[in-house]
Amino acid sequence: LKMEVIKKALVIGGGISGMNAALGFAEEGYETFLVEKKNELGGFAKNIHATLEGYDVQKYIQEKIKKINSNSIIKVFTNAKIKKVSGFVRNFQTTIVLGDDQEERNLDHGIVVVATGANEYHPKEYFYGEDDRVITQIELEKRMKTIAISENINSIVMIQCVGSRNEEH
Repeated sequence: LKMEVIKKALVIGGGISGMNAALGFAEEGYETFLVEKKNELGGFAKNIHATLEGYDVQKYIQEKIKKINSNSIIKVFTNAKIKKVSGFVRNFQTTIVLGDDQEERNLDHGIVVVATGANEYHPKEYFYGEDDRVITQIELEKRMKTIAISENINSIVMIQCVGSRNEEH
């Protein structure tokens, strides 16, 4: 028994990984559905402004979004949630729910990629939440973006991988 693949892809998650997956499928000629639960693409990377090397993350995200929006075979659904998935490999049917009015759309596709991203860890260690001098790297970056670092600061200590190297993880 030979079965055809529905030449359409569903990508769940509109962060950097999801956007790159959608663009990759579209470049191969697959109509692609990109489903994001928030009202805009970009995911967690919207919180990061520059890499250590000085690379502009926001510019990169905006370029990806522009490529996606200008690609006629990528259909973007924001404020969308997955309601139901049925079918089997090569032949899936997914129902998504859009926005506040709860409009439903049925999507037929042969491929599914789940790229649902990351969340920032808020530590329980090192007095985080107890001492306002203890902040996460994302919080530091936001402060540096909005206010100048005080000249009264003599040093900054960064502790990498807090909470990620223990029995729980």
